[in-house]
Amino acid sequence: MKITIVSYQKHRNTGYQASEEEYIKRLSRFVQINLWEIKSWNGSTKLPDDLSKSSFRIGLHANGKQHESEGLAKHIQELMNAGNSHFVLAIGGPEGMPTSVNAQMHERWSLSPLTFSHQLARVVLLEVLYRSFDLLNGGR
Repeated sequence: MKITIVSYQKHRNTGYQASEEEYIKRLSRFVQINLWEIKSWNGSTKLPDDLSKSSFRIGLHANGKQHESEGLAKHIQELMNAGNSHFVLAIGGPEGMPTSVNAQMHERWSLSPLTFSHQLARVVLLEVLYRSFDLLNGGR
């Protein structure tokens, strides 16, 4: 199983780097995690072909589907059971998700109705994914 997180990254905020590394380390027991940084989102930006082909793409939106922890773990299991082995999760930039990237998504998820910085959203997403895979593997 492989997960790629695509996010806008104007500059590296080292305040979140240790948290990201910790969750990537924890997740590595279950899945391969890749972080893909986009320096500039615009209306014509699209996901590269190597990310958009043969992957299940999920856009993170404040108005997307919200899951509780157990429900998200179950949904992830259902997606994997359906044959999906590569998830691409996209976090929009300061102006949101570019329309062309949004059109490439299969689903929309929400971490919260609140808006977070993309750096914090990435850490929260990594934690949520870790919790889901931990639950799927017998954790609490």
